[in-house]
Amino acid sequence: MALPLVLPLALAPLAAAASTPDPAPAPEDTEAAAQVAAIAAEHPDDPAHPDDNAPIIVIGMAQAAQRDGKSFEEPEEGPDTIANLANPDPLEGMNRVFFAITQPIDRFILRPIAIVYRTVLPEPVRDGVHNALANIFMPSSLANDMIQLKPERAWQTAKRFVLNSTLGFGGLVDVAKRKPFNTPAHSNGFSNTLGVAGAGPGVYLYLPLLGPTTIRDLIGMGGDAFTQPLLLDRVSRPQVSVAPNRRPRSFVTEAVSVSTPGAIALGTSGVDTRARAEPELKALKAQSVDFYAALRSTYLQHRAGQIAALKVPPGQAPEVPEFDDPLEDPGAKPVKP
Repeated sequence: MALPLVLPLALAPLAAAASTPDPAPAPEDTEAAAQVAAIAAEHPDDPAHPDDNAPIIVIGMAQAAQRDGKSFEEPEEGPDTIANLANPDPLEGMNRVFFAITQPIDRFILRPIAIVYRTVLPEPVRDGVHNALANIFMPSSLANDMIQLKPERAWQTAKRFVLNSTLGFGGLVDVAKRKPFNTPAHSNGFSNTLGVAGAGPGVYLYLPLLGPTTIRDLIGMGGDAFTQPLLLDRVSRPQVSVAPNRRPRSFVTEAVSVSTPGAIALGTSGVDTRARAEPELKALKAQSVDFYAALRSTYLQHRAGQIAALKVPPGQAPEVPEFDDPLEDPGAKPVKP
């Protein structure tokens, strides 16, 4: 079986936000919120600037600007900033076609499966499945922690994998995050490694079944495949058939194959991710004038924040990339006056 591109990476940011508890409010939150409200007040008639639905990343950018004593509108330099991504969606026409094709598939196939999954399985069982899947994919995080020269994160990942694989019954129970271990979870991947090394996201893409992604994240997904020993069946040289009337087997289908357990894990991960992202996707669609643009904006900003967080030492606030207009879709085309 050839390696399928069926894992909906684009939904992972929304699912991660749904499963992450809200942090305790910091003292500067009030000032940041006030600054966001002031910006929204300047656009009272603009539906893109709602007073009560400011994106969370805006508050984070305001806090980062306040800590550094910078203007909130001052753009940061870096490969993920809007200044260096004048048009991150040059293939918007093609992307919107793929988006239109994907929506009926999601509405009539993927979403119903996710709803049944959420309805039939109680939450403790779903949490167990989610924990087990995270444990299966943990070797990729460990490999990229080491490549990024982050020994503390690599040690935490290795410790979590051993604890959850043994005491946690194969990862079904996340014992590592509990006392006395107190080792929180984190994820990492080859696309993050490329971003930390300075590679920009590249062209934005919306692909059928895969959803929002970028060239960097697409390459990273391919790199992650080779750090999943539990998923790969074999990585071998192409085999050429000796039968005279048969064509040689292709390199793509024979060089990399997914094991049967790996295919089951990938499919289950897709259902679990879609189910966890359902509340956020539903809210985003209800609040968006253009669901495609809103999903693109959410994805690009979230990925930029993830890369920024990896570029700072543990415990230090990340330099969240700022945009000329933090409430503006980073992929939107400039409007002519």
